[in-house]
Amino acid sequence: MPNAVHAKDAILDAARALVLERGVQHATVSAISEESGAPVGSLYHHFGSRDDLVAELWVRAVRRSQVAFLAAARHANAEAAAVGAALSIHDFAREHRDDARLLVSFRRQDLLHNTRSPRLARALADLNHPLGEAVAELARRFFGRATRDGVAQMTLAVIDLPFGAVRRHLVGGAEFPAALREPLRAAVRAALRARRR
Repeated sequence: MPNAVHAKDAILDAARALVLERGVQHATVSAISEESGAPVGSLYHHFGSRDDLVAELWVRAVRRSQVAFLAAARHANAEAAAVGAALSIHDFAREHRDDARLLVSFRRQDLLHNTRSPRLARALADLNHPLGEAVAELARRFFGRATRDGVAQMTLAVIDLPFGAVRRHLVGGAEFPAALREPLRAAVRAALRARRR
């Protein structure tokens, strides 16, 4: 089983490189086969179709990006949990740039529309549930209740602000400014505290 998992990850890594370097239209099954060294039949065996392979690649990147966010959100102090979760988005984008660039290259709706796999369709549909639950719990802890406005404010602070801060660097392929993290921390804290005034 570890060898199968490794082989699947190697194929996905090769597909990611092609998508990021040449665009998704060039990430054909034959090109992915050539890049990864895996036979075409192995690609179809693992993924079923090129569209399902791309969807699987995106799902993997989303799940990887959520790990640190969900871990930070469990911090005992509510404000530290919220700030840590927000900064995890920045840190993931810096440390796992290829996966982060992949995340801004596709829309979930398009992947859902193109996938043939019921399993992948369910995965795509449910992908953000853990994040949504974590944000609602952060709102409950920080504001006292998880009201609609409180969840919206928490979403602004821990999702919208950090994602907005990193997105343009990912899309444009620019280097991250070294000083981005601390202003982002201050902006997240200001957004959290604005609702408490």
